[in-house]
Amino acid sequence: MSSTSKKSERNRGFSRITGLSALKSRLAGLILTEDNSCILLTGPSGSGKKKIANLIAQALLCHAPTAAGACENCASCHHFDQGNHLDFSILEAESGKKIIPTESVRSELSDLVRYPRLGKRRVILIDADELNEQGQNVLLKTLEEPLPHVRLILTSSDPSRLLPTVISRVINLKVDPRTEEEIRQIIREELIDRKSDESGPLTDEDIRFFAKFASGLPGLALELASGDWFRRLRSETAAIYLSLDQAGELDLFTDISAFFLERKERIDTIFSVLQSLIRDELCILWRTETEIINSDLLSQLKTALEDKKRNLARRAEQTAKEQGLVRWKEEDSEWSRTERELRNRLAKAGAIVEESREALARNVNFELTITRLLLHLKFLAAGDEIIESGKDD
Repeated sequence: MSSTSKKSERNRGFSRITGLSALKSRLAGLILTEDNSCILLTGPSGSGKKKIANLIAQALLCHAPTAAGACENCASCHHFDQGNHLDFSILEAESGKKIIPTESVRSELSDLVRYPRLGKRRVILIDADELNEQGQNVLLKTLEEPLPHVRLILTSSDPSRLLPTVISRVINLKVDPRTEEEIRQIIREELIDRKSDESGPLTDEDIRFFAKFASGLPGLALELASGDWFRRLRSETAAIYLSLDQAGELDLFTDISAFFLERKERIDTIFSVLQSLIRDELCILWRTETEIINSDLLSQLKTALEDKKRNLARRAEQTAKEQGLVRWKEEDSEWSRTERELRNRLAKAGAIVEESREALARNVNFELTITRLLLHLKFLAAGDEIIESGKDD
């Protein structure tokens, strides 16, 4: 069954899109006109582009659409819900592949000359992130001479990869991040009938956590909330991060590095967990504990932060002794020297996690990237000098 299957009589068409009022207003105008321009939906992975694209496709194929989208009662809507609509197709890479073969693009688009069989339109949904330059050039020919009965819908998480000539011929609609309250609403609606598993049913605290952690991305929130794998991964990652000050360098190069290597396919999620923990420590420093994401780890985070302060103070004291200096007692103020240094170090640590993410996206050696990251995080936790190096090391 498609992602647009009916849930209630009051939840049809574009009303299934939580939030995004400006986008829904734009869609209402596009559906009720004869404009056959290609629609491009852009937004981060997990923003809900695919669901919205399906709702647009259903509305374009509907026999009685309104400004609110598809009617969901006509024969076309029933076929769409059942996943067997003769005038709708999806062009995407095969499982395990990253690129749609150019010949597949050419074949799919050339077939669009056939007239629709169930209504007045044919609709094709294309994952534009999976088009290489040759595939985009094939698509460009269709965009330059659009057929009156054809509607194209593209989705892209990285529109900068698209050719300028393609971008200039589409209607670009941005899918913005949702608010935390909207994410909470989406989780409740989508997972309301979730059965208890080994992790138990979702609690209000679970929903609050996933909404905060997802940073406005409903797809990510639903993925994390749908199974127990993320709970285990977060717990294991947090345990490593919170004990790095006690870890020896041999541990970094063996057991801890192995943890990352064995979970290579989840490395982006691990990076997000690390960033959330660093962010939470900064929130504690800023005295804004109500804003932390990992609220169930508040006690451990506070303990780890105090350990970092002590380690920094001890290092400063040792440096002063070695240099024969008298270390002045820190003045009572909103920010002590130790806290200011720790704040800067945490900000640097967050930046290094992001640099590591970017490095792996550029296919930099995985083990070297992770080793550098772990060394930085350990030096941060232990109060040691952080190695300064650039992104391309």
